[in-house]
Amino acid sequence: MNIFSLEWAPKKWLKWLKQARDYISGGYVPSFAEAVKEAEKSKSNRRARTRSEFCYFCRRMMQLSPDVTTQPLSKLGRKECQALIECAGSTPRQQDKARRILHNLFEINIRYGYCHSNPVRSLPHQHIAEAEVHPLPWEQLCRLLRTAREDKHRACMPAMGLMLWAGIRPAEVMRLEWDCIDWEERIITLRAAHSKTGGCRHITLYPVLRHWLRKSGAARSGKICPPNWNKRWADLRAAGTDIPWQQDVLRHTFASYHVKKWHDFPRLQLEMGHRSAELLRTRYLSMRGITREHARMFWTPGAL
Repeated sequence: MNIFSLEWAPKKWLKWLKQARDYISGGYVPSFAEAVKEAEKSKSNRRARTRSEFCYFCRRMMQLSPDVTTQPLSKLGRKECQALIECAGSTPRQQDKARRILHNLFEINIRYGYCHSNPVRSLPHQHIAEAEVHPLPWEQLCRLLRTAREDKHRACMPAMGLMLWAGIRPAEVMRLEWDCIDWEERIITLRAAHSKTGGCRHITLYPVLRHWLRKSGAARSGKICPPNWNKRWADLRAAGTDIPWQQDVLRHTFASYHVKKWHDFPRLQLEMGHRSAELLRTRYLSMRGITREHARMFWTPGAL
């Protein structure tokens, strides 16, 4: 059988096989822009945010380095890739993100047979110094909880409670529905489609959170976040606190009070979905200002 005739191939394979045949015979070599388009198609089933980040950094590379647009991807070397990464990000974190996306672009096109090597593999990762995030100060925490119980903010209570007493990320809670909560088993299930890392995890439904969710009076059906969530959540934060709001501060508050109460790092690591305890110990845990009495009240239903 002559594989280069392609008469044996199903129609749905033809486009890919023709491109692979042309590449093997030296005919088809996709440009950077064409390689990006092929990679975008392969990500059609990924989350909108993942697709958006991929498109943003690839297009930024092409905008800031126009010559790369028509250059064959397989001709790019280590030096050219480093230059693309540096122009795509102005901070170490952005450059690290750009490096991961460019690495992914090469890996996808290697699978398609358009490249034989990935020069990004040999490029070093950017060192990112993780800043310590402090838990919400006690007075601010109490004020925020009081404000959330007001009628105009009550619809935000369930989502806020899941961030505070389950350590769920803001982006994750927006994807959750009430059927993720098993009231009998006292477990919250974050499926792969919900979590930031793409992995499933189980979180304990603590008595204080069960009490808070019941007090919210929510219907317990459909999405946990109410309609127009972003504006409602911003209004609640503005009314309930008078200090700058740090991203994931409720998740950090959960972690710090969890350790103060139970001193159980392995359990907390599993519930927060971390692959290692290093980030947990260096960035998420701050005992400053947390007393044993505050920790007791934090985990006691109805105490706050």
